[in-house]
Amino acid sequence: MFKQFAVPVLGLGLLIPLIIWLVSGSSTQPATHAWQSGWSSETAFHYARRAPAAVVYNNHLYLIGGIDGDGHYVQTVEYAQINGNGRLGPWQLSSNLNQGRFYNAAVASNGYLYTLGGGSGERGHENYPLDSIERAPINRDGSLGPWQVVSHMTTARRGLKLVLHQNTLYAIGGYDGQFLKSSERAVLNRDGTIGEWQKEQYESLIDRYIHAAARHKNRLYLLGGHMRDPGQASYGDVESSQIQPDQTLSPWQIDPHPLLTPRLVAEAFVINQHLYIAGGHTGNSRLNSVEVTHINTDGTLAPWRYTTPLPQPRSAYAVAVATDKNRVYVLGGGGDELPLNTVLMATANHRGELGNPD
Repeated sequence: MFKQFAVPVLGLGLLIPLIIWLVSGSSTQPATHAWQSGWSSETAFHYARRAPAAVVYNNHLYLIGGIDGDGHYVQTVEYAQINGNGRLGPWQLSSNLNQGRFYNAAVASNGYLYTLGGGSGERGHENYPLDSIERAPINRDGSLGPWQVVSHMTTARRGLKLVLHQNTLYAIGGYDGQFLKSSERAVLNRDGTIGEWQKEQYESLIDRYIHAAARHKNRLYLLGGHMRDPGQASYGDVESSQIQPDQTLSPWQIDPHPLLTPRLVAEAFVINQHLYIAGGHTGNSRLNSVEVTHINTDGTLAPWRYTTPLPQPRSAYAVAVATDKNRVYVLGGGGDELPLNTVLMATANHRGELGNPD
C-alpha cells in the first residue's frame, strides 16, 4: 500500500512545476510584445521638401524630388538604410536628378530607381508638367549611379500616380494643362529599359489630380483628389479597375463606400487586406486623420473607418511601404507654413491598426 501511494505523490510533485513552466513560457519561447498604437519618429533627412516621391528597395529608403521652402525644385536624392527593426540609419546624399521636379512619382525594380513626370520650371503658374523619365542604377551599398533620361510618357503629367504590377508600369491621372482621366502603361524590361507607352482604352470616371492610388493584387484603386469645381476642393470618391491577363485595365467603377473625409494631396497604401489613406488636405485645412477599409475577396471595399492618426496634420508628403514587413513610412510634406524633413514609421497589425510592438 505504501508503494502504491508514494508513486503518484512523487509524480504530482514533478508535474506541478512542469505545468507552471509551460504556462509561464520556457526559456526557448520568444517573448510576447504588447502592441503600442501610434507612429514612431525616425531619422530626419537633410533637405526639407514637400511633394516628393519615395520608395523602399533592398532594405533602403529613397527620397526623390519635391519643392523646398524657397520654391526651388529639389534635385537632391537622399537614401537611408532600413535596420532589422524598421528604424532608419543616417540619411546620405546620392547623385542628383538632371532636372528638379515635384509632384513626381517613383518606382524601383531590377536594380534601378526611376522617377516619372512631375512639375518643373518657375514656381507658381509658370511651372509646367513633365513627360520625361529619369533612371539611376542602384549600387550594392544603396548609393546611386548617375541619372539619365531614358523614356517619355505619351502625356506630360504633374501630380500623377504610378503603380507597378508584375513588369508593367501604370501612370494614372495628373495634370497636363487640364485635370486628367487618362492612364498609360509600359513594360519595364529586365535590363532597365522601358517599352513603348500605350494609352489605356478606359479612362477613370473622375479626373484625378494630386490624388491617391494603390494596388492590391490585380486591382487598382484611385482615391480623392483635386476637383475642378471652384465651389468644392476635393473628392471623397473611390474607384477601381481590374488588371486583365493582357495587362490592360477593365472599365473603372465607383465603389459604393466613399471616404469619410474627402481629401487631396494625401497618400494611399495597402498592407495585407487593408487599404489606407492618410493625412492630406480638405481644401481648407490639413488633416492628420487616417482611414482604413478591408478589401473583400472580389476587390470591393468594406465601409471606411478611422484608425491611428498621424501625430500632426501633414499633406503633400511621400509614402513608401515595406510590404514584407507590414511597415509604412511617411516622409516630408507640408506642415504649418514650411516643408518638413521628418519621417514617421508604423507597422500594421491584423486589425488594420497602425503602431509598433512595444
